[in-house]
Amino acid sequence: MITDFFSATLDNLMALFGISVLIAAAIFAAGLLVGILFRTGTCRFVAGLMLKAVKPFQLGDTISGSGVTGTVASIRWFNTQLVMPDQTTILVPNISLMGNTIVNHTANGTRRIEIRFGVANGGDIEAAIDIIEEVLLKDPRVLAEPSCRIAITGYCASGVILNAQLWVSVEDYWKARSETMVCVRSMFEAEGIRINRRLGEAHGCPRESENDPVCSLNPQPDRS
Repeated sequence: MITDFFSATLDNLMALFGISVLIAAAIFAAGLLVGILFRTGTCRFVAGLMLKAVKPFQLGDTISGSGVTGTVASIRWFNTQLVMPDQTTILVPNISLMGNTIVNHTANGTRRIEIRFGVANGGDIEAAIDIIEEVLLKDPRVLAEPSCRIAITGYCASGVILNAQLWVSVEDYWKARSETMVCVRSMFEAEGIRINRRLGEAHGCPRESENDPVCSLNPQPDRS
């Protein structure tokens, strides 16, 4: 039934317009489709060409772009292969990367670590600062330049917020970050410095609910 309907319709069109007009329309439609596909493919190719020419990142760099973060495994003409932290692999279209902001976390060879420490009311703030400074100075992974910075960055009803900034090599970033937090916390406890375990992330204010605790050694997002 459906086949007969289309056959009849085609016969009627051919009778009305003539076979030459239908062939011309088919050729025009095919040409339009090829043009669209060619333009899309050309845009993608140009994006890959620009990526290879500008070189905003290289193999092995850790980048953020198009809403994902990963390590560059390969750079192709039409897409870039990224290895994610969980070792999964994704392909990001180059046209998407070039059309958005690209953040290269490893281009300069160093990264800044920023960690927030909460000291509860009654704690010795100067002693806490000295402990953090001692930990950083003894760690050979922490670079001398740019120098470390430790400062009071806020107060709240339950304590004081200390912020430490330090620079390390890219390959030391995660391990240095983790071990610094563990070491400082251990020394705080050894010296009897009370830790604010309800330190919130926003403006240093404590959270309202006891069921939503945040460890005082909660790192701030990296802004390097």
